[in-house]
Amino acid sequence: MSCEHPGDRSQEKSSQDAPMVMSTPTLRFRRTKERTYWQAVLAKLIRDKLALAAIFGLVVMVILSVAAGWISEQVLGFDPTTTNLAKRNAPPTWAAVAWPIFQEFTQTCQAGGVTTCRWSLWRAIVSTSLTGLRDCLAAPRGTCHWMGTDQAGRDVLSRALYGGRISMRIGLYVASISMTLGVVLGLVSGYYAATFIDDIINAIIQTLGSIPLLFLLIILSRIFQPGPEGLSFLIGIFGWMGVSRLIRGQIFSIREREYILASRAIGASIWRILFRHILPNVSSIVIVVGVFNVAGAIIAEAGLSYLGVGIGPPLPSWGNMMQGSLGNFTDAPWLVLAPGLFIFLTTLSIYLIGDGLRDALDPWVR
Repeated sequence: MSCEHPGDRSQEKSSQDAPMVMSTPTLRFRRTKERTYWQAVLAKLIRDKLALAAIFGLVVMVILSVAAGWISEQVLGFDPTTTNLAKRNAPPTWAAVAWPIFQEFTQTCQAGGVTTCRWSLWRAIVSTSLTGLRDCLAAPRGTCHWMGTDQAGRDVLSRALYGGRISMRIGLYVASISMTLGVVLGLVSGYYAATFIDDIINAIIQTLGSIPLLFLLIILSRIFQPGPEGLSFLIGIFGWMGVSRLIRGQIFSIREREYILASRAIGASIWRILFRHILPNVSSIVIVVGVFNVAGAIIAEAGLSYLGVGIGPPLPSWGNMMQGSLGNFTDAPWLVLAPGLFIFLTTLSIYLIGDGLRDALDPWVR
């Protein structure tokens, strides 16, 4: 006989009558850190394979130019300023045998067109070139001119490496000068639109724009005969007009926004409004245009030096190296091949980087 307490039955009954409560699992949400604007730009730039390849190519060109002294002395074994008239206009050492055969091939083509070309000579050209490359790789330092010599017997490749220092430095100087003037005057002109300040800046732009820039630079370069810094200043002070107009046009949609009006209301200075509130809104355009200006300045320097009014000897630049090939292109095409190839690769890399930055900085491009 079991003994039960009356309270136990009541507790059991109440527990059976009570509604069943289901326990819900606790959901934990991991807080993800939101990316900033520049982190998103970097992520889009990394996804652009063409832009990454261009960045790699430009880095290689910069390293070759910066290390030109070490490469010329320790790898190539030549001083870019040392002349050797006994080897003037010599072809690349590895092509010393192939070059006369190639000249024979071109003569057969000139005689009667493509149908008279002796295409069988190409077998000898290729085989002798490969043999010359193997010999150059095994040769001691200072015995192989990889891209031939110029009219003074100087090594073309070592001079092209040194020329990159001058040309790239001018490109950076010109871009810095033109972008600084263009951005500052564009900000002021756009902020004071339809005032006498805007009229003065526009008058200066129209006056300078009416003068043929190439002829003006040729005249000034001939008068002052500047070095790299002086040539950069001449190109830079006449290259800011387009940047100023571009920045001025962008400010029209920004200067009447609420935060700009609020900054004026609290008494913020004009320069604080321009550089703290307006400039960040056009920073993407400034970056892209600045990158493009570097490439444009390199081409401008090369053009002026090619015409004989830019960087003159003994300083090597890609432009004056090409100027030295005048009259010798058919007999010594390697004189223009090395600097032309360096200009092409450098400017192509810069333009591709600028194109990638333009897409990465555009919020509408995913």
